[in-house]
Parts: sequence; structure tokens; C-alpha cells
Amino acid sequence: MRRKAREIVLAFVVAGLSVFFLAGRAVEAATEPAASPAPRFDLVTLAGEAYSKESLKGRPALLVFWAPWCPVCRKELPILGRFYQRERPVSLQVVAIGFSDMRGNVEAYVKSHPETFVFPTAFDEDNWISQAFKVTATPTFVLLDSNGNIQLVHRGGGINQNPKYREFLAGLKR
Repeated sequence: MRRKAREIVLAFVVAGLSVFFLAGRAVEAATEPAASPAPRFDLVTLAGEAYSKESLKGRPALLVFWAPWCPVCRKELPILGRFYQRERPVSLQVVAIGFSDMRGNVEAYVKSHPETFVFPTAFDEDNWISQAFKVTATPTFVLLDSNGNIQLVHRGGGINQNPKYREFLAGLKR
């Protein structure tokens, strides 16, 4: 019981800090260089599909860490949904990972926005996956190459304006 209470408190602290630091900063997102192997992870989407680092190998993947209470996420996710349906290179996999909230809140938000969640969406139980990826803000986009290596970590909104992300996508369209 104590562990669960600590996890809930930690989730609220992360949520509060994320809102404080990211509110209204959709385009002023932080990007950091990365080229390290992604941590191992296993997750099951809300539709029951299993994903892992190993299952994503062979094709690049964009992992999107988000939370229903995040105002920047609420702006970015519909943009991501339109990108997924209209512009996404066929080889790019997209998996949204709800975290830092209760499962019921994530499920309810996804269910009430079917036009947005056109890509696989999972819940990070106990925030293990977000911790493994060192996610400290919502949204955080993690771009993996086809070998499972992290090519880009983008915190905050504006992923589609990120030059490194655009360059990576342009390389996929060839």
C-alpha cells in the first residue's frame, strides 16, 4: 500500500512539474542528441496488442509519452493523428504511451478521442517504461531507428518542426 501511495505522489509531482515547465511551450521544445540503444520494454496496447523493443526492430518507431492532463499533449496528439493518417512514411511505427496518471483516465481520454488515437496506444503501468527512457516531461517523443537505437528525444510540443525529426522522415521516404 505504501509503495502505491508513493507512486501516486510521484506521478502527481511529475505531472505538476511537467505542467509548470511545459505549459504554453508548444514550439520551444527541448531536443537532445541521442544515439544509444533503447532500453528493453514490453507493453500491451489498450486493444491488446503486444509491443516490445524486439518487436519494433526492423522498422523505425516513434514512441510518444503523454498524459491526459497535459495541455501540450492535448494540442499535439490530434496533430500526430493527422500525420499518422496522411503523411507518415509507411515504414514508421507510432506507439503512444500514456503515463503519469491512472489507467482509467488514460483509457477514458483515448475512448473519447477516437479521431486522435488512430495509432496503437498503451498504458505504462507503474511508469516503468517512462522511467527506463528517463522521461521527465509530457509529451516526450522518442524516435528509434530500425535497429532499436534512440535517434532523437524531443520534449514538449512541436515535434513536426524539429529539423532532425524532419530529416529522419525524409530519409524514410526514399
